[in-house]
Amino acid sequence: MKHLVFILSLFWAWTFSHADAAAPYHLLVENKANPLGIDVSEPRFSWWLASGQGSAQTAYELKISEIAPTDQSGKPVWESKKVNAAQSVDATARGFSPRPATRYAWQVRYWDQNGQASAWSERAYFETGLMGNDAWKEAKWIAHPERDYSKSLAPAYLRKEFTVSKPIARARLYVTARGLFQAWINGTQVGNDYFTPGWTDYRKTNQYLVYDVTPLLKTGDNAIGTILGEGWYAGYMFFQNARHAYGKEPALKLRLDLTYDDGSTDRIYSDEHWKVSTGPILDSDFYNGENYDANREIDGWNKAGYAAGQWKNVQVCPEGGETLIAKVSQPVRAVETLYPALLGKASNGELVLDFGQNMVGILRLTLPGKQGQKLTIRYAEMLNEDGTLYTANLRSAKSTDSYIFAKDGNMDWSPTFTFHGFRYIGISGIQDESLLNNAQARSDFIKHIQGLVLHNDMPRTGKFFCSDPLVNRLQSNIVWGQRGNFLEVPTDCPQRDERLGWTGDAQIFARTATFNYDVRAFFEKWMKDVRDAQFPDGAVTHIVPAKPDWHDRGAAAWADAVTVVPWVIYQQYGDRRILEENYDAMKAWVEYMKTTANEGIRPEEGFGDWLALDRPGNPAPHETDTPKALVGTAYFAHCADILARSAAILGKNSDAEKYRELHRFVRNAFIRKFVHEDGSISGNTQTVYLLALAFDLLPENKRPQAIDRLVADIRARDWHLSTGFVGTGIMMPTLDAIGKQDVAFTLLKQETYPGWLYSIHQGATTMWERWNSYTKDKGFGDVGMNSFNHYAYGAVGEWIYARIGGLTSVEPGFKKSLIQPVPGGGITFAQAELDTPYGQLLSHWEITNGKFKLHTVIPPNTTADIVLPDGSKKAVLSGKYDFEIDWPQQP
Repeated sequence: MKHLVFILSLFWAWTFSHADAAAPYHLLVENKANPLGIDVSEPRFSWWLASGQGSAQTAYELKISEIAPTDQSGKPVWESKKVNAAQSVDATARGFSPRPATRYAWQVRYWDQNGQASAWSERAYFETGLMGNDAWKEAKWIAHPERDYSKSLAPAYLRKEFTVSKPIARARLYVTARGLFQAWINGTQVGNDYFTPGWTDYRKTNQYLVYDVTPLLKTGDNAIGTILGEGWYAGYMFFQNARHAYGKEPALKLRLDLTYDDGSTDRIYSDEHWKVSTGPILDSDFYNGENYDANREIDGWNKAGYAAGQWKNVQVCPEGGETLIAKVSQPVRAVETLYPALLGKASNGELVLDFGQNMVGILRLTLPGKQGQKLTIRYAEMLNEDGTLYTANLRSAKSTDSYIFAKDGNMDWSPTFTFHGFRYIGISGIQDESLLNNAQARSDFIKHIQGLVLHNDMPRTGKFFCSDPLVNRLQSNIVWGQRGNFLEVPTDCPQRDERLGWTGDAQIFARTATFNYDVRAFFEKWMKDVRDAQFPDGAVTHIVPAKPDWHDRGAAAWADAVTVVPWVIYQQYGDRRILEENYDAMKAWVEYMKTTANEGIRPEEGFGDWLALDRPGNPAPHETDTPKALVGTAYFAHCADILARSAAILGKNSDAEKYRELHRFVRNAFIRKFVHEDGSISGNTQTVYLLALAFDLLPENKRPQAIDRLVADIRARDWHLSTGFVGTGIMMPTLDAIGKQDVAFTLLKQETYPGWLYSIHQGATTMWERWNSYTKDKGFGDVGMNSFNHYAYGAVGEWIYARIGGLTSVEPGFKKSLIQPVPGGGITFAQAELDTPYGQLLSHWEITNGKFKLHTVIPPNTTADIVLPDGSKKAVLSGKYDFEIDWPQQP
């Protein structure tokens, strides 16, 4: 019997050592799960390996099948055979040419570090889009006939009926708009997206969406309807009362592909046979809000059999020069629901409610009312001292919605084509005010009001928390600031008459953004906007998407986004294609700076260190002691360096050498012009030293002097920063790089003005435009620029993850990581986690009972260097690790 047990144990040991590794999972195409509609000729495939100590990939095999509408089993069309490569992120299928409007299934398996093959993954899917404007030739742009364009337009309702003669196997709706659309089939809304197709420079590029509408169709009579809003295309945009940036009348283009069970096909197009009217939405605008009259609702307008005899014929609009592409970034969706607290009745008669969090989105109301009753809802980020809404900082934006009841009973309503930035709302028109004195009535009232949080539906990838509640609140404020401003484009603010894609804010915050959310697709789309906004000479506008008649361009640290953002995305995700797609634009920008520089020195122009505090008296935002030419020249050198590195990665060796030489030339010019013999730098501000140190623009013998002067200035200000957007964004990583973590922690923990924790004590739940946008003792700041949701200063989040949490990418996409947490600031534990392209990376440390303990999780198919606070180092493979060292000193 003992021998049998021994033999069985040998058998089981052999079985497990030779068993297939667990199948790969988290399968993505173009960084999306089962995407519907991708417009790339060479899709990229990614997968995660099963976790385990030392788990790695040595080879893989990938196979692709075409899925016909009438045969789900699939026809094999491509296979890789065994590929001896560790690549599990963005692998391409060489020789595979996807066909337009086609559905594919794919599977992958891998060989692990022991040479054992895994099980095949489950099938994942992707579907190509129309892949070019030619596929849209029969679809026409259709719109409401000419109207009074001197005021906001009522959204147009368009409809068409058609007959389905036999059972349908597959149906796809391809739809876009100049403006915004909401689509319906047989009375059911298509999808759950907002503000589609999104914001682009519509003259050059427009996006379309693809929906699987098979379940919505039936044999017999069917109807398709759409609502068209002005949105970014024709509504109020680009400050104050500007309208019609890209056109006057919203228009629709649509194609519905039907495949029947017998394999035959049919198509429905937008054309002159559609009908159009207006409905209950009287007007809808991003800045001003939406007005809705339920008396004008049209029952059944989006269903078959509706009598549309009074509707007008649509107007067919001319074709434009825009390229139609499948939507690249995730659509805007409602990602969370918040409920308010009722504060009471303000002196102006409004009922004031508080959602407890400055958010971006809309309301869903199911309130009771009576026929003819009108509710008016205003939005604000803050309250005045008397409890009324503070709206002065919205400038000309009205930010007001209204609803008129058509009958007694409960409404069920949300705005369609607007959004607001707010924490507080004021409702007027409530007739039953018993809720003010009745706790149950008040509770019931609040249940009828929901705040729908809207932003692009990016996967949440990072989390951070620690022992310090104020730092946790700061991290929360950073995340909420990103959520509120990552709505179609990276806006500066989401509430006032602006909401524009300022390039400087985006490049300053980009790296922090990658820690909180997966922003690859978001920035891939926006970089297409940047390229569309680039002038023939290489200059880039301050705002992207650009307004057609916008000529302001070339500002240092703003236009440099064309080079900085692709580089950040490459480093954080290992996305080589973003360098390929943007290389020519990056090069054009660097060449523009070269031709407009004087012996390597950029002109004294641009925004400088916007909102810096280095001058007494808080002058105009652009008036600082940091020379604008210095900012421009520093970024010139920085971008030349990035371009040289990008060229080398892409195999453009002659360009790599050319721009390495340009970088050396500009660096030397910077030193000659701005660095003085005594080690001081022109302007003598914190920002000038930060730029010189961060971008390596100093002779080695001058670096200690620059470090000393930087720290001396911070000390002289009682350990406070005086930087603006440019300097603040690089402050903490630079202090860390020069070994001044103690100074960085001192700045982080400052609870007095100016500093990251100061606004928290003033009630901030998002990042603010100014450190003192509001103070309890002095009230509100300058209404001209006083956003309470402005993410640029949130760039400190990068350092929080990298240093307090300890997560840094050493090789692109965290293929190799550095885990090096540095305790400080009285923090006794911290945890940072990040879903990298390879899987979850985690660092958790704590100081307890005289010990520093670190727990880490390293994703499969990656490696890491672990550096402990005592300087000890260890190189590790993937897996879970625990470390412990003595910790005699106080944290």
